[in-house]
Parts: sequence; structure tokens; C-alpha cells
Amino acid sequence: MKSVLKIFGLLILAEILTLFINLTLSFSGHLLLRLLCGICTCSILAGLCGQAGYSIAETHRKQHRKINTFRIFGLGFVSSLPFLICWILLFCARQNLISPEFYRSYKLLCAPFLNICNLFSADVSALSLPVSGLITLLILSFLPMAAFCIAFCADRDGKTLEQILYHKS
Repeated sequence: MKSVLKIFGLLILAEILTLFINLTLSFSGHLLLRLLCGICTCSILAGLCGQAGYSIAETHRKQHRKINTFRIFGLGFVSSLPFLICWILLFCARQNLISPEFYRSYKLLCAPFLNICNLFSADVSALSLPVSGLITLLILSFLPMAAFCIAFCADRDGKTLEQILYHKS
């Protein structure tokens, strides 16, 4: 339970940081700045989810507790769950099952992906979002899970990030 709370706390922190960055840089409609901002906000999300995985793995390792692979992926899935729920709602809005204006809310609820959403469609209606944008946002919804699982598995064996980054083959 503590692990899930830590994950959600870092997700809220990522949301606040990326929303601040997006709103600060929203004055420019330049494509290159939007792309750079989208990469930075996704990197912040991945970094914080990686930090969650690393710290949870370190806690388990120091307490000499084994954790099975299914639970690792379960915790990783928890980190992607808010984004997946929002994506399902966005898909429903794109199919006109719920209000197509949910796209505006999606952009705010999934702040790390706001500029990527604007690259595909700056409109507030989900009907203007192309299928390629919908698929890209689905793939990006799994970014927190990937970052969490990679960091967790890296620390599970007792390796520090420095040992992994500077390992000579």
C-alpha cells in the first residue's frame, strides 16, 4: 500500500511540474518549442516514475524481501493506470459516446502529454484528433509503466544507476 501511495504521490508531482511547464511555455505556438516541451514533460514523467521504481526496489532490497515479477508489473501498471483510464475516456469521446469536448479535460488531466496532443490537434474536440494521435497517446500511456519497471529491475540486483550507466562491456 505504501508503494502505491508513493507512486501516486510522484504522479501528482509530475502532473504539477509538467502543467507548470506547459502553461509557462504556452505563449509560443512554434512547432519546435512544442516538440521540445513535449519531450521534456514526458521525460519528467518517466524520470519521476523511474525514481518511484528505484526507491521501492531499494526499500525491498534493504529489507531483504523478494518481490515477484507479477507484482513488479502490477505496480508499474498502477503508475500507468490514470493515463490509461483517461485514454479510454478519450477513445469514448472520439467515438462520440461521451462529449467530444472531453479532449480539453484530457489535455489537463494528462499534462505530460499536453503539447503532444496539441501537435496532433489543437482543437478542443476529440473528433478532430486523428487516429495516429490516438494510437500515440495510447503508447505514451504506458511510459510510466516502462520507466517504473526498468528502474525497479535495475535496482533489484543491487546495482546503482551509476554502475548501470557507466558499465564497460
